[in-house]
Amino acid sequence: TPEARHKHLKAFKVFIDPKSHHKGVSYQHPGEEFIYVLKGKVEVMVGENRNVLDPGQCIHFNSSIVHKLRNISDEKAELIVVLYTP
Repeated sequence: TPEARHKHLKAFKVFIDPKSHHKGVSYQHPGEEFIYVLKGKVEVMVGENRNVLDPGQCIHFNSSIVHKLRNISDEKAELIVVLYTP
């Protein structure tokens, strides 16, 4: 949603290569995050909580908690990520 530069809600299609982390970093930002898995199997760490998502599954969490994403499958993962920032 490039035109939503000054909006509170932004959506992205994210791709993660097989057996790799998303950009190899942890994230932390004000607001909330929603992740929906289209393809692949994704590990979402939110703080110390490990969540494993298959296609068709989703997670919603407070994005001010440190979080990171990792594709644990042998195929490229595709996700829809929606960020809400106050």
